[in-house]
Amino acid sequence: MTKRNTLRWIFVSLVLLSFLWIGCGEKALQLRFKFNEGDEHKYSLIQDSVTTTEFMGKKMEMPSKTEITLTQKVEKVDQGIAELNVTYDTFNMEMNVGGKQIPSNMGKSMVGKINIMKIRENGEIIEPKGVKAMVGLQGLGSDIKNIFFSLYPQFPEDKLKAGNSWTQKQEIPQSQMGVVIEYQYTLTKLEKKKEYDCAVLDYTIAMTIEGGEQAKMNMKGSGKGKGTTYFAYEKGLLVESEVEMDLTMSIFAPLPTGEQEIPTSTHQTIKLSLM
Repeated sequence: MTKRNTLRWIFVSLVLLSFLWIGCGEKALQLRFKFNEGDEHKYSLIQDSVTTTEFMGKKMEMPSKTEITLTQKVEKVDQGIAELNVTYDTFNMEMNVGGKQIPSNMGKSMVGKINIMKIRENGEIIEPKGVKAMVGLQGLGSDIKNIFFSLYPQFPEDKLKAGNSWTQKQEIPQSQMGVVIEYQYTLTKLEKKKEYDCAVLDYTIAMTIEGGEQAKMNMKGSGKGKGTTYFAYEKGLLVESEVEMDLTMSIFAPLPTGEQEIPTSTHQTIKLSLM
């Protein structure tokens, strides 16, 4: 073996050993929220959406933007379930219907209002569920606890390393509609965000919606989305979460002239950031 080949072999060996060392030393994380009674955190939330509805051959666009600052306080923790009081500190909402700006006095009335959210340490949302949560997802309401539904990750039991993926499927049967939501999460990397050591989670959302047995009108729909969450794994704290979603719904309304399909689509982005 020549001297040049020997040096090349040594270099390649060192590179391989360094990769092996990095792989063996990679931290496996048990991702969990950490709730302590009395803890408070302030967040900003921006929801930007455009809903398009078509009826009797006419199409109408309804863009809206909601900007909120809020305080999230852990009121109590019982058997791994935290009850959070979410208080609106500021609230600004703008809506446009048919090209006309609609004045909204909702913001003033919402400031100081408290909503309750219940969540497990693994991120499973106990409340809200069902139709109220769907309203938040579609951008048809501004209840902050419903919007949280799409922003909090749900963690698996296993410890995770970069590159690991997991799926979470949730079925929400209701008298008026049945909803199936599937999340596909991937822990892509570890990096700092706002001075916190964070696990970066990329995820996709797939959703199907169908009218329930007691629905007065036949309906069906689907949705898809993608998002990124920064989770402070040592603090057990959500630092930032952003999702972009597209939802389509068709409602078949009974009219004197026959059943009329009313298609509705919503494109929206929602971003929650620790202040």
